[in-house]
Amino acid sequence: MNTTGWIILILFIIADIFIISYFVKRSSRKERAMSPTRRRNPFRNAPEPPLVAEPGSPAYGLAKRLEASLPSALPDAVRQRVMTEYPEISEREYEWRWVELKRFFILCAVMDRVPMFSKAVDEVWHEMLMYTYEYQQFSDRFLGRMLHHAPNTGSEQVSMKNERAWFDVIYVQLFGWNEYSAALWGPFFRVPLPREELEEFRHAHSFIENERFNSWTYERLPEAAEAIDQVIGGLKERLLEAENGSPPASRKVDYGNNEVLLASAVFFAWHYSDDFMHRMEPEVKYTEKTAGATGSSCTYASACGSGGRDDPGDGGGSGSDASCSSGSSCSSGSSCSSCGGGGCSS
Repeated sequence: MNTTGWIILILFIIADIFIISYFVKRSSRKERAMSPTRRRNPFRNAPEPPLVAEPGSPAYGLAKRLEASLPSALPDAVRQRVMTEYPEISEREYEWRWVELKRFFILCAVMDRVPMFSKAVDEVWHEMLMYTYEYQQFSDRFLGRMLHHAPNTGSEQVSMKNERAWFDVIYVQLFGWNEYSAALWGPFFRVPLPREELEEFRHAHSFIENERFNSWTYERLPEAAEAIDQVIGGLKERLLEAENGSPPASRKVDYGNNEVLLASAVFFAWHYSDDFMHRMEPEVKYTEKTAGATGSSCTYASACGSGGRDDPGDGGGSGSDASCSSGSSCSSGSSCSSCGGGGCSS
């Protein structure tokens, strides 16, 4: 075969590869659209999402900082990319996913390590990462360093129940509980805060003694320091109430009252950790949206790292970028208490 013949053959092979890839991708999208989770879409007739953080929230300063850090063209670009890649989701569902991703970034500024517990939110994050330069700009403006995404590589599964317990408590203190948020993150308060960690808050005078919070941002970002101080102060107050108080009078926890919800979570974690999930069971009216949730008590696929404890500095060294160990995936909507790999140490 002469040179021209070989060139024609190679071109035909390349064309076949593109055609096959197109139909495989198209088939994958159809499968997503027909999945049980999609058919039970909790965002049908959903209201507009709330602010990322309300005035008065410990996270309000961080929310303002985050919004100011986003390059002007990035939000619309991410929206268009996600809606093209996932045509089965509605505009309203995307709006909720986008708000929850921004809340996740705020949690990364408050907590030392934050596993990703939502498949749906992680999908948006992944598409955002495709805009490499703009994402780097956002990270530098918001945190002063790269906000890393650690993808799933199928590593060994490890328990994530304590990470989910801390996620739930800090999330609700910063943003409150909402049935549509829970539809993305999965049911809240299935596992208690570990008592041995709560013990630290009876005596510690500084958050530095507790490794759950982001020491790097605490020292550099006033908004993060304010949020962390308020979260720890609130936790100490609720723990003191739990030590001296009596259990809630109602048989069911009121998920419509964030103060009662947080107080109950700390009280039952302190006194009834073995029966925590049963005692934190919400009324039926609060569980309808989470029946088709895409989140779980397992890490879904990734985690964030934004710098933190034992970090050797901004330049050089394996720890300077705060890359996170990757996690293995769990089935969507699961309520398991342990699954997935690692998490991240930032």
